[in-house]
Amino acid sequence: MADALAGPLPVPRPLPAGEPMAVADYRRLVGVLEAVDRATDLSAFQERLVRALQTWFGYAGVAVLHGRTLQEAVGSGCGVQGGYSPRFLADYAARWMDADPFRTERACRLLTAAGVVTLDEVAQDREYAERFLRPYGITDKAGMLIDAGPAGVLYVGMAVRDTPQVSVRDLTVLRTLRRHLTPLAADQLARHREQATARAEWRLTPREWEVARLAAQGLTNQRIADRLFIGVDTVKKHLGRALDETGCASRVELAALWRQP
Repeated sequence: MADALAGPLPVPRPLPAGEPMAVADYRRLVGVLEAVDRATDLSAFQERLVRALQTWFGYAGVAVLHGRTLQEAVGSGCGVQGGYSPRFLADYAARWMDADPFRTERACRLLTAAGVVTLDEVAQDREYAERFLRPYGITDKAGMLIDAGPAGVLYVGMAVRDTPQVSVRDLTVLRTLRRHLTPLAADQLARHREQATARAEWRLTPREWEVARLAAQGLTNQRIADRLFIGVDTVKKHLGRALDETGCASRVELAALWRQP
């Protein structure tokens, strides 16, 4: 019988000696990428990334925020979150937001340099961890920067419980995942900016824009508040401003206007 292929049979390439990631880690990486690669817009991309990180890594809480710069992303908090209780979010907004070590210039510098950092690396003392996070069962946090250049950035915050800290193994996988997420995030952020530019006549702040977008998708005020780390009264204020600016009399009209190209 004649051979169909010429030359010696190829041999699968083995993992290099000392490979820090196991086969299961690559499956986690692929699982997250498969979850987000067909997202229809930035909001869906963020929501799928939240769920995928919870599913494949077991993180108790995840927030995925976006902005033109890292400072804007962590400062304005535009994006989505999952896993945090309303009580935790209310306490954070009322008492601890300004003390969050991941919102500091130091954290921004470290994230820009390293891409993925832990709470111990950005916090200069243990007060935030001991007085705020631990009473809610959170033992450690990690932050990840996905820099898409002119299109903007995504900041991903992840909280763990039931383990003392984010594992070295997880950090290794997250650093690899970050590289593969970057082109996908860049595409979503670029399309999001194009949409915002097309509606530039709407003089809305980034927060008002986020509230209007979620309201147009049919979310209740409470669900919007939970996703954006703000109170229901704040949602009502921002939504009222968005309705006035767009000339809409109701959420139904806003949703119809939002669907227009």
